[in-house]
Amino acid sequence: MQNSAPLLSVVVAVYNGEAFLDQFFTCLVNQRIDSMEVIIVNDGSTDRSMEIVENWREKLPQLQVIEQQNQGVSIARNTGLAVATGQYLSFPDIDDVFKPGMYQRLLEMAVTQDLDVATCNGNYVWENNKKPSRPIFPEDKLASTGVMAGPAWLKMALDSRKFLHVTWLNIYRHDFIRKHSFHFEPGLRHQDIPWTTEVLLAAERVQYTSERYYDYYIHSASVSHMPDNDDTLIRSARHYMKILQLLDAINQRYPDKVKGIPACHWQIAKEGLGIIHTFDNMKDEKKKSMIIKEFFETGIWKRHCCK
Repeated sequence: MQNSAPLLSVVVAVYNGEAFLDQFFTCLVNQRIDSMEVIIVNDGSTDRSMEIVENWREKLPQLQVIEQQNQGVSIARNTGLAVATGQYLSFPDIDDVFKPGMYQRLLEMAVTQDLDVATCNGNYVWENNKKPSRPIFPEDKLASTGVMAGPAWLKMALDSRKFLHVTWLNIYRHDFIRKHSFHFEPGLRHQDIPWTTEVLLAAERVQYTSERYYDYYIHSASVSHMPDNDDTLIRSARHYMKILQLLDAINQRYPDKVKGIPACHWQIAKEGLGIIHTFDNMKDEKKKSMIIKEFFETGIWKRHCCK
């Protein structure tokens, strides 16, 4: 019996995205994929976002909207993931630009090569052209590959020291995601780091093309560019600690696979340096002591620094 499910589910978290939605939907329409469902999860927007979404229904009849209170990107994605019916999944961000042919190329790779994950390259693009755009993965560091086991690709990518843990350069086989019950960690700012690490450790068939299909826009107002003060630094430190705990737990779940990837431990050290950065920049000694105490209470430093 022929599979009646759409080929691709595009799961999109939207929160106050009125400035970007027309551009985003134009990118979707330009993909020219007939067998595609678009799941918009409105994460409590208070602007004109949903009005703009409704204006696009005629051009995207396969569009569905789910309303929820503001709970963050991870829960919004999980909400969309729970209702997605496509054979493959994607999670683009609304404030970026993906070029015509991106999903067609990734689907072609995934279907013909029976992939769990198909992935491509993109560009860093700075707001108002403050810097020249450049590839996310320099081709002299990461060239196109054949089909690889997920851990082998993760090792190659991490060893390049240029890897960016993101979902939006990828499509995922839905059955593979469902089999492992993967989900995005709620309340985490950099939720793509643990997701990408565990997905690739579990994946059996992955392929990468160095073709650049996605423009990742770096905005001065983005979360990662918020000004440093003690309160934002405390939140940042706790995010880093949560990522450390998640990566540490992932390493323990996949000991045989992690054994051959020393960079999986380097990842943890790298996130630990983020915590040290917050220590160095805090002005309030009591708050600094509080965060240092919280860090040592995690116990992660013992496993990775005191062997």
